[in-house]
Amino acid sequence: MHHLSASQISELRRLLEDERAQLQARQATDEAEAVTADQEPGDTQDRASEEARRTTALRRRQRDEDRLGEVEAALRRMDDGSYGICAETDEEIPFPRLRAEPTTRYTVEALEMLEDERSRAAIVGPTASETEAY
Repeated sequence: MHHLSASQISELRRLLEDERAQLQARQATDEAEAVTADQEPGDTQDRASEEARRTTALRRRQRDEDRLGEVEAALRRMDDGSYGICAETDEEIPFPRLRAEPTTRYTVEALEMLEDERSRAAIVGPTASETEAY
C-alpha cells in the first residue's frame, strides 16, 4: 500500500464504504419487499409472476452478498496493509485500476494470466495430479 498516497487510500476507502452502504440498503429493501409479497394473496398468474420475481431477487441477493464479501475483504486488506498488492505476483496494483475496481486483488497482467490458465484447463481438462484419489 506504500505506492498509494493518503488521499488515494482515502478515496478508495470512501468508494468501498459507499458501495457497502448501497449493498446493505438494497438488502434491507429486498427483505422488506419479501415480507410484503408473502402477505399478498393472488391468482395463479399473480403467484407465477411473484415466483419469477423471487427467483430474480434471489439471484440478485446472491450477487449482492458475494459483492459485499469482496468489499468487506478489500476493507480488511486496507486495514492490514495488504491492499493494492497483487495476490498472484506481489506487484503493486496501479491506482487507476484500483479506482476502476476497488475490490480487485490482481494486476491486469496477473488476471489475464489466470484467465488464460483457466481457459487452457477447460480445454485440456484436469491434470493427472488433480484427478488422483487419495
